[in-house]
Parts: sequence; C-alpha cells; structure tokens
Amino acid sequence: MSIALRGNLKDFGIAEVFQLIGQQTKTGVLEVSGEEGSVELRFDRGHVVSAAPMGGGEYAALGDMLVRCGVLTREKLEELQKECSASVQTLPRVALESRAVSREDLATIDDLLTRETIFDLLRWTGGSFHFRAESVSHEREHGSLLGAEQILMDGLRMVDEWQTFAEQVPSAEVVFQRSGSFDAFRKRMQGEPPRKVAAAEKVFALIDGRLPARRVIDLSRLGSFEATRILAELRRAGCISPLDPEQVERARRRRLRAPLVAARRAPALIALGLPFLLLGGLLGAATLGRPAAPPAPGSALPSAPLEDARSAFETRRMRNALEAYRLARGVWPERLDDLVSEGFLDPAALTPASGRPYYYARHGDDFLLLPPEH
Repeated sequence: MSIALRGNLKDFGIAEVFQLIGQQTKTGVLEVSGEEGSVELRFDRGHVVSAAPMGGGEYAALGDMLVRCGVLTREKLEELQKECSASVQTLPRVALESRAVSREDLATIDDLLTRETIFDLLRWTGGSFHFRAESVSHEREHGSLLGAEQILMDGLRMVDEWQTFAEQVPSAEVVFQRSGSFDAFRKRMQGEPPRKVAAAEKVFALIDGRLPARRVIDLSRLGSFEATRILAELRRAGCISPLDPEQVERARRRRLRAPLVAARRAPALIALGLPFLLLGGLLGAATLGRPAAPPAPGSALPSAPLEDARSAFETRRMRNALEAYRLARGVWPERLDDLVSEGFLDPAALTPASGRPYYYARHGDDFLLLPPEH
C-alpha cells in the first residue's frame, strides 16, 4: 500500500478505510470531507487516538464540546482561548494549568468528542478522504486506545440499531416533559446492569420541560446514541412526552419577560418604600426629642436604601435560581457558573452591582450563599 491514500467514499467506503488502517497498523492522519463538513482522525499503529470536526482552529471542537457538556461556560472558554493566544499554549494545557477543567473531565469529554465524531462519520453517505502517514504525538497509553477495526464494528452496530429508536426523538430541538415516575421505569429495568440504570436516571433527571433534546444529550455526557436510546425508551414507557412547539415557545417568552417585569417593578417598589424609610428615621428622631445623632467616629456609615434594595433583589434572584436548579436536577449545582451554563441565570447575574463575587458552598442537603461585601 502507498504511504498516502485518497479517494471517494462512494468508491471506497469509510468502513474499508478503517479496516485498511487497522489491519496494516498505520500511523497518521485521516481527513474526510463531505456535505456535512470535514473531520480529522488521528491513528497510532492502527489504533484511534482522537477524532474531531475541523475548522475554527486547533481544539475548537473540544472547546465547544466542553461548553455543550456544561464543563465550561462560553465566557470562560473565550478567556482560556485568549490565554492560549498570548502564551502560545494549547487549550487543554491552559485549561488544566488554570484548574478550569479537571484532568478526568478533560479526558472524558475528549473521548466523547471522538465517539460522537466517528458515529456521525459512519452515517455519511458521501464525501472524499485523504490519509497521510506521519507521526502522531499524544500522551495516552497505547493500551488504552481502541483498534480501528473494533471501533468500526461497534460503530456499525450502533448505526444499525439507531434506525429502531431514532424516530422517538424526531429532532434535536424537541422538548420533553415528565409524564410518569422513574420508579416504575426502574422496576422495568430489573436485571439490567447498575450502570445502565444509573444512565437512564441521569437522563430522566435532566427532563424539565425546558431543555431541548440536544441539550439533554450533551449534559448527560453519554453520547448521542446512548442518550437518544434512553430518551426513546423513556418515551415508550410513558415516563416522558414531547411538548407541543407552541407550548415551548410560550414558556420561553414567559422566561424572557420575567426579568424585564422584575426590573421594571424594582424601581417602583423602591420608590414606594423610600418615603417610609425616611419617615421612620424622622419619627425615630422626634421620639427621642432630638435630631438623629451622627455616627460615632470609626463606625460604619449607614448604607443607602436604594443600594440595599438592589443587593437584596440580586441575592433573592440567585437563591431562586439555586432552588429551581435543585428542583430540576435533584441536586445543588457544583458551582454558580452551572446556573449560567444550564440557562437558569443570565451571565450578568454572577457579577452583582457591587462588582464582587458571591460566596457559595454546598452543605449536604442545603447550601450557603453569602452576598458580596459592599
């Protein structure tokens, strides 16, 4: 075989390309392009090292997957990308060094990206490919890599099974609501491996009548095939049901209006309360028969009522978002950033009027939230 290999997928299918690379234990890079886009797959002695869509720069697909899976916020990713440009380091290295991502999460998402890319590629109906033999650098143990032929067999099986349940999740934008109990579904899964039951419960916990299927799949970190199969099984069991698109749109409009209504009402409420606060101060001084005494030297100056009201409103909004997250997910979020990445808060809410961050910590079945110091 020649060191370089190129051709058309209609004449030489992707399955045959995988087999050739695997059987001849080739090391190099395979690029495949078609109407769906372009992907790059890296091989080491016939084993798959990684696979990802091309475009947007190196590690752009990995960064996007980290955001989609809730590991990073979009704002944090942009911050890391700026650091990469300034330091000429890779995104994974910068993310690890800044502790924005754990090594375990990074490996999990990288593997997920590889599996998703190959699963998508195996469903392509056309395109062209080009394999070039070259050294491929990576830090993974060779024994942990899967052979190209093994991945091909697993992938083709998944493509065949996909046809049996994909219609239950008609689009990535469909929104499901809970319509039954998971306990009943758990009984139906008696005898199944605990890992499979846990995966189903994880997907069910993400169903809130708000998140589209694509978001549920991403946050589950199970991959399109496994998470879609679970959604299909839950739907067939009557545990979940799709919402009408008009219901979803009405709910979305209500969520968009809520902050605006609160923002419009806040000044009016503050204005109504301010005269009473001032009157209370005057009555207090009159009761003592003398004007209110000035603050003692070294004591804190009294805070402005408007500032206090604004701070209280911001803190209450944060607490409400935490409660909503708990109701939807069954657990408190790990970090306040999770409220933004999963759509419970606007990014601006994490930077209150005081400009300082909140202190947040989970404590068993409760949480501790301290507002910023003024």
